[in-house]
Amino acid sequence: MPPLRALMTRRPMAVFVSTLMLAVPGRLHAQAAPASAAATGRADLATAYWRMDHLYAAADSTGRLTDSLRAQVNRTFDRATFSFFGGRFGPALASIDSALLQLSNGTGIALPSATARSTTSRFRGDERKTLTLAGGTPVPLRLLYDPSWRRGRAPVGLLLALHGAGGEPDMFIDAYGQGVIADLALANRLVLVSPATGPFVTSAEPFDSVVAMVRRLVPLDSSRVYVLGHSMGAGAAAQLAQQRPQQIAAVACLAGGRPVTVVGAPRLLFLGAALDPIIPAKNVRAAAEGSPTGRYEELPHEGHTLMVRRGVLRAVPWLVGARP
Repeated sequence: MPPLRALMTRRPMAVFVSTLMLAVPGRLHAQAAPASAAATGRADLATAYWRMDHLYAAADSTGRLTDSLRAQVNRTFDRATFSFFGGRFGPALASIDSALLQLSNGTGIALPSATARSTTSRFRGDERKTLTLAGGTPVPLRLLYDPSWRRGRAPVGLLLALHGAGGEPDMFIDAYGQGVIADLALANRLVLVSPATGPFVTSAEPFDSVVAMVRRLVPLDSSRVYVLGHSMGAGAAAQLAQQRPQQIAAVACLAGGRPVTVVGAPRLLFLGAALDPIIPAKNVRAAAEGSPTGRYEELPHEGHTLMVRRGVLRAVPWLVGARP
């Protein structure tokens, strides 16, 4: 379930789910949502998702999630995801509210206020930018790095994070585990770039443009360029590994992906979610097994979207530790 401004998407369930179930990125065709769907529920869904992400991260980080509760909450939340992609925002909101109550009652953690989300970033060096590709296509993105890196001589790495279908650039920094990837990126001296995934699905040009942009900002270590993606973003990440194997050190595919067979491919980590009804874990495993440099791991008791926090906590240390 996409958060925040992601809920302004106009892409329909049929396109996304057929692409996601195959776990292979392809050309996506935008289509307007029904007027009734566009008129109601989006702001409520955005707030509900943020509350869910906040509460799930709090419960997980304090060890209050039992296996059975984790599974129960994930199954309920994934029903919301299906409803969202189908434009059924009322049922989606009801499913999220149900998951919130399950989680709060099961952990004893109070429900976060609907007004608790701050619009001010907690990070220095957090910018929203628009990258314009050679053909004039705009790519909105979120850019995060320590400003002192611009003045330093020590090279730093790059972590490109690609969100899932229906998402938007704020997801990894404001949600997906309350922005845990941002903390990990800064701790590992990685510039974090979280763009709109769409342009990366069909072309490697946006990747080249991101790398060039980061080179203008900081001294970039070319041996420390990593890509991480979730769902549709995982498919795009795997495709970049196929297209730019010499420019990427390692790739992590969360709840998605495709086989990478190119000679000299970077190392790949495929993380499946055991309860995922959108891209079943067996599909992710098949992508890993079809990739000579692929490794597969499975997160138990997790579903398609709420798995991202645990996925990121596993994937980023693996990425920075991966060596040819």
